[in-house]
Amino acid sequence: MHASAARTRGAAEGAIKPLRRQVGRACDGCRARRAKCDNERPCKVCRRRNEPCLQTGSDEPRTLPQAMREIDRLKKQIKETEDELLWYKSQNSSGSLQNSLQSSLQSNNSPGHTSLPGLEWSSSRTTHSPPDMAQKPDRHNPWEGIQIGTARSPNPSWYGSSSLFHFIGRMNSYLGAILQQTQISNQMVLHGTASTLLNGKTESSSEDDCQQVVLSAEDPFTAGQFLSPIQEEYFLDFFWKSYHTCLFPIINEAEFMDHYRSLWADSGDKRRPAALVDIVIALCMQHGVSQISPEQQKSIIGGDPSVAGRWYFRRCQQLVTYQLESPTVSTVQALMLCSIYLCNGSFQNMSATWAGMAAEAAYVAGLHIAPSHDLPAPERELRKRLWWALYELDAKIGMKLGRPFLLHRSPTEPGLPDDQPETAKQSGSQLANSGENKSWLSFHLENSKLFVIAREIHETFYARDVNLLQGHTIWEDPQALESHAEFLQLRAKPLDQWVDELPNALKTSRHENGTPYSTDGSKLDIEPFAPVWLQRQRLNLELIYHNLCINIHRPFISFVAGPSSGLTEELATKCAFHAMEITKILHQTLSSTTILTGWHEAFQWQWNASMTLVGFILAHPRSTLTPEAIKAVDLAITVCEIFGERFSVAKSAATILRNLGPKINFLLQYNSEMQGVPNDGVDQGILKPTTSTEWLDSLMGETSFDPSLMMPMQDVFQMAFSIEQWSALDNLLPEWEGDQWNSQIIGAF
Repeated sequence: MHASAARTRGAAEGAIKPLRRQVGRACDGCRARRAKCDNERPCKVCRRRNEPCLQTGSDEPRTLPQAMREIDRLKKQIKETEDELLWYKSQNSSGSLQNSLQSSLQSNNSPGHTSLPGLEWSSSRTTHSPPDMAQKPDRHNPWEGIQIGTARSPNPSWYGSSSLFHFIGRMNSYLGAILQQTQISNQMVLHGTASTLLNGKTESSSEDDCQQVVLSAEDPFTAGQFLSPIQEEYFLDFFWKSYHTCLFPIINEAEFMDHYRSLWADSGDKRRPAALVDIVIALCMQHGVSQISPEQQKSIIGGDPSVAGRWYFRRCQQLVTYQLESPTVSTVQALMLCSIYLCNGSFQNMSATWAGMAAEAAYVAGLHIAPSHDLPAPERELRKRLWWALYELDAKIGMKLGRPFLLHRSPTEPGLPDDQPETAKQSGSQLANSGENKSWLSFHLENSKLFVIAREIHETFYARDVNLLQGHTIWEDPQALESHAEFLQLRAKPLDQWVDELPNALKTSRHENGTPYSTDGSKLDIEPFAPVWLQRQRLNLELIYHNLCINIHRPFISFVAGPSSGLTEELATKCAFHAMEITKILHQTLSSTTILTGWHEAFQWQWNASMTLVGFILAHPRSTLTPEAIKAVDLAITVCEIFGERFSVAKSAATILRNLGPKINFLLQYNSEMQGVPNDGVDQGILKPTTSTEWLDSLMGETSFDPSLMMPMQDVFQMAFSIEQWSALDNLLPEWEGDQWNSQIIGAF
């Protein structure tokens, strides 16, 4: 009764209850109880209850439906973890999760060998996969590939989702949706003078669109010109300080040179052909010609340095074919170097094919099992180095092209090679030790460890099931992509451990207390009095690390519209940071030293980083990192121009990036106008467009392939497909009236 009277009296007096002060965000306790919070900390409610007043800012489940959804998500995650655990147990019936690689290798090798603890054996995902994938082959694969025609043939080639080809294809599709331009699959690459690498002259059949070729009856090798003994030794010197020390130490230098000199006749003017010797010289000519000045290159008629020495490659190809029935260690060595030669010439599919032949030959030669203790120690170590070099090559090609791996891990495999100074002395090469009880072989050991870790991450990442609907990709499901981001973040921790355990002797110091193998952008402090081979080892190892990190994190650069989660965007940004670091390292190195001059793989790393940066800019136009990424693309143009002075494919890459610059800026402005926000984050001085009407006409127009013309954005990306498929196959065909490369090189050197 008293309350009723009070309400009546208040209404009569016209009293109005004051409004409660608005709170930006209630504390966690008030949100859970749906109580009235205030701006004081602790708030009155929490003080009255004597409870901590927290404001984490996270939207944790506070209602029953939210809690049920969270429980379902966690149950699904537990089920996936259990399935994965069962798969690992099935792979090693004797408790593989407790048996590390270290114990297995120690039981098969000498006590002093180097092991890689903590990683279980893993086989190719083509033959052994987790149970849910293996038992349900019809399940939808969220990681779609791409089929495109290469620069050699209209026949399509398949590339997986980890490849740069697939990433460029995603960018191309994204731009097609924005610009409303239709795509024609055979326009994605250039179809120039496509032919086939054959023993003789080729002729095209006009009745066959695929340009089948007909063998000529002429013997191509009768017309070939080869180098003199002095010229061959000149190029051989390149090998021991480049590919031998900074790629794969798979040859005993002393034994090779003894064998090489035994091939020359008593007169000293003619050498008997040998497959391994020929491909080593071909590689050295390819690298050596790429190092000479542009003025000297102009005197070499009608060719590209990337296919210099092709006569030696062709002769090696013919000789090694006869050895495939009963391959030896020398056969595997020659096949591996052929794969590297083709990769340097941008024959990516042929390079993979030759690596596959090397893998099969290695199995036949018994390199996949631990070498017998009856063999001399130097030979045992050489066989180990050869096997793990082949493992690196297979992992590199598989991750680069997005295709299944060919080599398998097993309990009987050879242990990781030794890198102690005493072992280095017995390797046939007399090089100074790099300090910290490390030798020139330490580079190969650490490189092997790095690729073992990277391949393990790659396999588990792409084998993980995400239960997508049929016809959907993982980029169309933000939750699935976020789940994969969480998975990768845990799986990638061994990479950080590898960096922490890397010897300082293999690290390039930084100015201003910068950290090697980081993405802080600090300047290199290149040791001035260190041997060139050691400086190249340090730079190559760090560049390989950043390149692998790009490929691992690149799937999280998504072009699908919609809000992205925090971790997904964080990993995409991390990918861009690694791409920028490669660009900065190469720019400083090429501008101030000759350590990586003419190094073909370094250009391929730069191209991979450049296109990744372009994709990041298009996918994240409003990111705070975008202005810095645009500057990095501008710097990448300079890097490609420096490489372009040595081989023409890099010059074309610089042209593509230069043409992309203003078009990227146009799309960023277009995005800003659609969002209604000024594009303040982009430095307009970096990429200067003309009027919007002119660029719209250019974007919607159609032009033929001419790097000097302004083309539609998609046409530029179609050109980009051809960078990794650059050289036409007929460049490797012999010239029937004498090889201009070899004849001109004879005069130049």
